[in-house]
Amino acid sequence: MTLSTPLRHLNLFPAQLSPVALDWVKVLALMAMLVDHINTLFINPLSPLMYALGRMAFPLFTLIWAMNVHGSPGRLQHRANRLWMWAMVTQPAFMLAFRHQLPVYALNILFVFAGVTQLLALHHRYGRKGLLTGLLLLAVMVIPLTPGSFGMPGLMLACSLAVASAPVSPGWRRSAGFLAVISLVCLNGISHLIALPVETLLFATLPTLFLPVLAIRVVQQYAEDDGRRFMPRHFFYIAYSGHLTAFAVVLVFIR
Repeated sequence: MTLSTPLRHLNLFPAQLSPVALDWVKVLALMAMLVDHINTLFINPLSPLMYALGRMAFPLFTLIWAMNVHGSPGRLQHRANRLWMWAMVTQPAFMLAFRHQLPVYALNILFVFAGVTQLLALHHRYGRKGLLTGLLLLAVMVIPLTPGSFGMPGLMLACSLAVASAPVSPGWRRSAGFLAVISLVCLNGISHLIALPVETLLFATLPTLFLPVLAIRVVQQYAEDDGRRFMPRHFFYIAYSGHLTAFAVVLVFIR
């Protein structure tokens, strides 16, 4: 599994990850997500350090998704259907867990991957018309994704990494790599950069840029590769939905 030339030139991500390394990246992303959600749901006031650590979860999950999404172009619609299903199954737990932090219309992060995978499936099947239809779908999803799932920057990051990992021309890859960097910069706290420049840079912008890269480099350095993956194939969906359900139940009893 490889990433594109522009991302390598920008020294953000490695050219490839072994199956074992990819599973360890998933583990680190899941741990970062748990830290972030525990901080958001159970700690008041928020811990800045835990917030910073949580910033690497979405970039890592998006990178993993992008590395796998083009594996079987003919199965893109099947992948999209599965993501839509898990996103909808997870939504009630997401709404219950974050009912005091987010508006009722906010969508969970799986809708980002479902929407962009659907765009890719439409483009693969219908060409330019499918691409336009998929972009219209993402435009509709921006508002409900903004409160809790990164909105436009999150969709931009997923789209750019999907293009960067696809068999496209070098020009498209360079543009996608540049857009990925811009998306990472805008992903967390960009609206607070003027009012709180130091805090935003230290605990939002810089962790979003560099912690995912650091996590991947550590995994590459120390993960022993025996060629076998150790995580179940759809573990992320189960873990994401399951931990939100568990947190929601705990919050009901606490409050």
